[in-house]
Amino acid sequence: MHSTMFRHPSLRSFSKATLLFFSASMSCFTLASELDFRLSNDAVNVNFASSSDSSPLSIGLGHFYRDEGDAINITNLDIHTVGQTAIGNLPTTVLLGMQAVYMSEDKFKGSATAIGGTVRSNLPDTPGLSLEGTVYYAPDILSYGDSDSYARARAQLNYRVIENADLIGGYRYLRTGIKDAGHRTFESGVYIGLRMNF
Repeated sequence: MHSTMFRHPSLRSFSKATLLFFSASMSCFTLASELDFRLSNDAVNVNFASSSDSSPLSIGLGHFYRDEGDAINITNLDIHTVGQTAIGNLPTTVLLGMQAVYMSEDKFKGSATAIGGTVRSNLPDTPGLSLEGTVYYAPDILSYGDSDSYARARAQLNYRVIENADLIGGYRYLRTGIKDAGHRTFESGVYIGLRMNF
């Protein structure tokens, strides 16, 4: 299962480049960070994000892996601006920005620069509980290689069990358009996981 991850030279190069960019960018900040693990029966998604009280910028790096015949590997680099607002009487954090993605499955190799973000609302009547939604989309003009579109969505429920850890669960959807070959849905289903804050 794990031997197929990062096998392709382009994926290794992309991963090294994003890690170097991420490390250089993070060196400028005093950080508040979160690390998410999202698991289903045959897929795992790990995502790390950091921000600073002195800047509205948030930078994240993630990887999705699914063991389904030919392994699916999707690496993302996220850059957002972060702000606080309210939806009704719900305190809400909003992240808006871009997600750069590299996707690999067998001979398919694609990438995209998607626009979107995340909305996270706390529920005051239930301490520790929050709702979170994420949407990204890239049309043909922002999709490259074998891809002609990219869509990613997630609906998630978070429950804080201790000060620095949440139990999480939800539904995620991942799809790309393939040039002259319709669409490929990489993932559509529920997951559970853990978020660590530090």
